Amino acid sequence: MNYMNWIIPIFLIILSSGYYIGIKLKAIFPINKKKIQIPYWIIIYIITTCIFLFRTIFAGFFLYFIILNLLFDLAKLIVKLLKATYMQNFLNKIYFHGIPILILCSVISLYGLYNINHPIIKEYQIKITTKLKNPITIGMISDLHLGEIHNEKFLNEIVDHANELNADIFIFGGDIFDEYTKEEMKDQAITTFGKIKTKYGIFYIEGNHDLLNNEIKQKFEQNKIQVLDDLVIQIPHLINLIGRKDYRNNNLGNPRKELTELKKEVDPTLPIIVLDHQPKDQKLAASLNIDLQLSGHTHAGQIFPANLFLQYGYKKQKNYQIIVSSGYGVWGFPIRTAGRSEMIKINLSN
Repeated sequence: MNYMNWIIPIFLIILSSGYYIGIKLKAIFPINKKKIQIPYWIIIYIITTCIFLFRTIFAGFFLYFIILNLLFDLAKLIVKLLKATYMQNFLNKIYFHGIPILILCSVISLYGLYNINHPIIKEYQIKITTKLKNPITIGMISDLHLGEIHNEKFLNEIVDHANELNADIFIFGGDIFDEYTKEEMKDQAITTFGKIKTKYGIFYIEGNHDLLNNEIKQKFEQNKIQVLDDLVIQIPHLINLIGRKDYRNNNLGNPRKELTELKKEVDPTLPIIVLDHQPKDQKLAASLNIDLQLSGHTHAGQIFPANLFLQYGYKKQKNYQIIVSSGYGVWGFPIRTAGRSEMIKINLSN
């Protein structure tokens, strides 16, 4: 990721959000003395910078503080333009110096923190038309974004949950790591995840944040986790797996293979499952008679109202079906107010 491209946008976001937060906090806690104005704004910008750059647990609180105040200001503007005096008085009463918004932001933040620390197992019953020799169970986890807050206990809990699925195959659906994951954590995670028990194997596809190099691929293979990087494999007499390189490679001068090309390598008598971190090429997959696609990436929006615009869950188009996971972890702000952190269990049958 080229961070230089983000310097100006991040600076403008911090500048504008810091100013807005400062103005709204002054309305709640009036500061009229001129001699403390400069120290006040210095403190506000230091706090705002730390919150957004270091992704602290307070980021979610102030994000919703901005969103709710903006919505309230918009409502007041509309009411003012409509010259609805009664509604203006009503809005001023419920605003009550902004204290209700502070309380609501606190409640939302606590819910968001609870959500990321209490993942669920989301189960799907999927029936396909292509003849399947016998029903199989697929486990999948994506979008862990392992970082400094994670430890060995967390990794072992994931393995325990995965083993509870009693899955025939288990899939890591990308973004298990990201730019903030240290090499020691990667090594520890790969070693730990190799302990997941399956009948036919553990498979890994990359995401847009954890683009793989040969060294990491080798570590996965050493721990019996097969990396599917634009690769097609057959689980004999059972299914085809098409593991795709992440779509982001197309913008990095390392384009992935076309799905049409990969499909030529499958056993046409067996069901076809496509593993693609980003839910791309859905129309093409449907036209190629792909039975099932498994994706992640969207986090189910993660932060309301983003979930209203991003794909999540199950969708069917004729014989083609897709499941988009909300992911097990979070990225950016350490809060989840949209969707649940989840591991997926798929019971596949005819």
